[in-house]
Amino acid sequence: MSGTEEGREIVKRLSDRGEGVVTTVATEYGQEIYEKIGLGHLCLQGRLDITDLSELIRDNNIKTLIDATHPYAAQASINAITVSEECGIKYIRFQRPSSVSDSACTDEEAIKKPESVHFVKNMDEAVEWCRKSDRKNILLTTGFSSVEKFAKLKDEKNIYVRILPMSAHIEQCVKMGIESSNILALQGPFSLEFNRAVFNQYHIEVVVTKDSGKTGGVPEKIQAAIEMGIDTVVIQREEIYYPVICSSIDEVFCMLGLETV
Repeated sequence: MSGTEEGREIVKRLSDRGEGVVTTVATEYGQEIYEKIGLGHLCLQGRLDITDLSELIRDNNIKTLIDATHPYAAQASINAITVSEECGIKYIRFQRPSSVSDSACTDEEAIKKPESVHFVKNMDEAVEWCRKSDRKNILLTTGFSSVEKFAKLKDEKNIYVRILPMSAHIEQCVKMGIESSNILALQGPFSLEFNRAVFNQYHIEVVVTKDSGKTGGVPEKIQAAIEMGIDTVVIQREEIYYPVICSSIDEVFCMLGLETV
């Protein structure tokens, strides 16, 4: 299950080694990326519930399920754990390390929390924080699925959204009341300099983000906001018990009993 950059790298390495592998992604955009790197034949697109995932495992004689879904695709991970247990197959979770924490953190790459960084438990709390804030220009960088909840603030705040360049999502944002001039349809991750330029260009006062890790460009995003005196609202990851968890691709291959090059 690999709708992430690391997931694609795992699939590519397995394919290069001649291992039997099939992968799933939730969106057409994710499938297009696989097609561009020449691995479209290994990719199945669609959101799978427990029944769908069970059928996929049985039909393909799957022995190991590698869960390399996004850190915030909680339900997908819960389904994967449940189905792996029911089918009696091995489960391995690849989890991106956190890049920002609201508690003591020993990770050298973690960003120390300044007063301008605010942690909330979920999307609803993020919306409420922004609603109560006296800041007006808010940049949402948490993906298309989050836009609907923030669109409720469009009459009180200037809502800017940074989403993937998918025409269907852009059209839906407009239908939800987001001004077309406030939609930044771009593929990340983005550099520190690029974030600074965007924040400056649109006079951003609040950035809403998930803790998607270094691969998701979160450190650069938060650092730019800190330097510019912009508030950052960080939506924390949902706590899930993973039977097996790896924080690097090499660890995944070690769990598979495969040597890394």
